Amino acid sequence: MTSERFVTIIIPVYNGASVLGESVGDVFSQDYPHVELIVVNDGSSDGSVKLLENLLEKAPSNVTMKIIDQPNGGICSARNAGLNAASGDYIAFMDQDDRIPRDYVSRLLDAMSPEDEMVIGGSINLHADTGKTVNRDLDSQAPWSMYRNTAPWGRLYRRDIIDANGIRFEDHKISEDFYFNFLYLSYCHKGKVKVVPQSGYMWTISKDSESHANMSKIEEDRDVTEMLDKLLTDMKPVTRESALENELFEYLIIKHIVWYLLFVRKGASRKAMKEIYAKCMRWLEEHFPDYKKNPMLKPGRPAGESRKIRFIVRAAIRLHRMHLLLPILKLM
Repeated sequence: MTSERFVTIIIPVYNGASVLGESVGDVFSQDYPHVELIVVNDGSSDGSVKLLENLLEKAPSNVTMKIIDQPNGGICSARNAGLNAASGDYIAFMDQDDRIPRDYVSRLLDAMSPEDEMVIGGSINLHADTGKTVNRDLDSQAPWSMYRNTAPWGRLYRRDIIDANGIRFEDHKISEDFYFNFLYLSYCHKGKVKVVPQSGYMWTISKDSESHANMSKIEEDRDVTEMLDKLLTDMKPVTRESALENELFEYLIIKHIVWYLLFVRKGASRKAMKEIYAKCMRWLEEHFPDYKKNPMLKPGRPAGESRKIRFIVRAAIRLHRMHLLLPILKLM
């Protein structure tokens, strides 16, 4: 019975006083009877702690709320603090300005049997500047759906797998979610990861968010190849019994590097772009020497990916083979 399983929801907080009433309120409204809410205040200076203390007094009987107050250490540090304090059988993450429906926890748990190792659901994008929402449903029959969203929200993890393998967020300012998710998935088994079309999780997209405002910065701790090196070193090797599949995982890496290059070209000088480009493509050749032959680079593949993204990734690799990608990136 799902009612016998406990779920921990971890929310990292930094100056979130203006939004916490809604996000914490959504957790309080869950129709599931056993929820642990861990809110990690990461050095806020806007009264977030006082607001959280007031909310703590209003927690309903089905929600056990804990507040962790720590000096500012970044989102990875905050999420890891939440993991260290979690006692639920399952872990869910939520960002401070996002929203979840009343049946969010029960919907994901209903899809996840006690033997399953993860459930992944689609999401809803809320564009904060316009109020427009876009559904990002997943195809539960397409294997690629397991790889499509690299954020930690919209899914449930098993805490025993996290703890047994020491899985934590790597303190890196780029792709820390990517690292955590695929490190976790490397420990999952074939047939034990479920995909549901929609979780109901609403992701707020703001022009001021880290993923949109700062990803173009050129800094030492924003080198995507260092994060990928760490992932390949730490993850369990992909085998026939793994939830991950070699061809799809390789395509994921290709896509991630293309995405990185498209982001950093916004803030890079021509000289810096040349160096970053050379480093990324050299890394790809070294670790995945046959990547240009990956069948997922063929038209229409992988099934379950958006047409736009498939086209961009395939075109980028084709332009690279023609020695045209770097000149185009410099001109963009």
